[in-house]
Amino acid sequence: MPPVAPAASFPGPDALGRNVVVDPGAPTPPGFERARRLLIDDDVLADPAATVAVLRARWLRRRRSVIELAVDNEAARVAESTDTPPYALSRDHAFHREALHFLTWANSYDLRGGTPRWWHGVLAERRTAASRSDTADVLLPDGRHAFVDGGPRGPLPVPLPKAPNAGVAPELVHRESVSLGRLTVQGDALPSEELAPDQLAAVTHGFGPARVIAPAGSGKTRVLTARLRHLLRDRGVEPELVTALAYNTRAAQEMRERTSDLHASIRTLHSLALRICSLDERRQVIDEREVRRILDRLVRTARIPNQDPFQAYLDALAEVRLALRDPAEVEAERGDIDGFAEAFDRYRRLLAEERLLDFDEQIYRAIELLLQRPELRTTVQRWGTHLLVDEFQDLTPAFLLLVRLVAGPSLQVFAVGDDDQTIYSYAGATPEHLTAFDRWFPGATHHALEVNYRCPPAVVEGAVQLLGHNRHRVPKTIRSQVVTAVADEVAS
Repeated sequence: MPPVAPAASFPGPDALGRNVVVDPGAPTPPGFERARRLLIDDDVLADPAATVAVLRARWLRRRRSVIELAVDNEAARVAESTDTPPYALSRDHAFHREALHFLTWANSYDLRGGTPRWWHGVLAERRTAASRSDTADVLLPDGRHAFVDGGPRGPLPVPLPKAPNAGVAPELVHRESVSLGRLTVQGDALPSEELAPDQLAAVTHGFGPARVIAPAGSGKTRVLTARLRHLLRDRGVEPELVTALAYNTRAAQEMRERTSDLHASIRTLHSLALRICSLDERRQVIDEREVRRILDRLVRTARIPNQDPFQAYLDALAEVRLALRDPAEVEAERGDIDGFAEAFDRYRRLLAEERLLDFDEQIYRAIELLLQRPELRTTVQRWGTHLLVDEFQDLTPAFLLLVRLVAGPSLQVFAVGDDDQTIYSYAGATPEHLTAFDRWFPGATHHALEVNYRCPPAVVEGAVQLLGHNRHRVPKTIRSQVVTAVADEVAS
């Protein structure tokens, strides 16, 4: 490799909020006098969660930082994995060291050794037709100057300044595009669809994670599909970096029909999980009848007339693999599944030996692979660089962990749901996944759809009063937009 020339763009415009990585004890460089200084040493590497929280908040807000790297960078980037069973992990599980390395370098100059280098620009020169710029990061093939942005992908909070002697601001290309060997110039067009103000605010959400509270009749699916179109068409995000997740096949099909011109990746959670499992090996998906056949080989049950001998075991399997509960605890609590804790491991071994997957094993096995196989996780996280998730309130703990693992350290998740409509509590789904959204996706922006287009005012007002008795919910405003004449007719 030829030697890397100093970055002409250093220290970069304030609008980009770039950091700088320096050697231990190095002075603060010009342009970073007001930046916060953060130390990454062995203690931080051993327990990085607190530093990750600070770096993430500053990355999202584009606040400059001076990062004093007092550890070997190769040691800091060693991939993480765990063989801990998914049911033994909390919903908060995260690979903090992986996030630490990402946030250290995602939007940072490398000033170690005293020469500033912008590695995203270097990569653009090596992988694309871009060349070196004397005012920005790269010169595009058409002669325009451009910065290769390492911040959260989306509109900048303030415009870029005009380039010297150019009269126009440089273009913006994102590091995500460069990683694909492309020079996609970031778009800034507004959606062409006619949207209500609350819907438009959600669809044009700037960057980072977002929670959209969407009560019944508020246009949830329209917002999801408009957001998908906005990312792909208006902003130019590459399709292979975007995945939309629907809760069931009917919802997925409806989203596909509304976005048929986009050729977007729209999947159910189980479809995504099966795709992940297929990266390891091809397995046959079996139905409940086959599951019962396998259970009949593993457990002894009393054959009582008019009672299903295996339903309790099926429910217990769901509690472990979807609610992420310990098999021994499930067995002790239920009292009607003797030998379940032992049978659980035997059941999964048998599935593996016969190269089978049942419906819930798709989810559980996908999580297991993402936890154990860093190289596989990297591949999957490219698919989920930008995730759109429907019916977020119905995510079980396993679904939530799967989403967080797929989203990767950037956590660019656009979640839509209504905490008043949780219906899968038997498997651990809880309104808390929405009410405490920031716990799992720090720095999230909150949006709310407030207009019901389906019901007359009297029905909406009654529903609001009834739902107000829910103890765990996001406070919300819901008003009817049904034309009065129609409302009167419906009410009568």
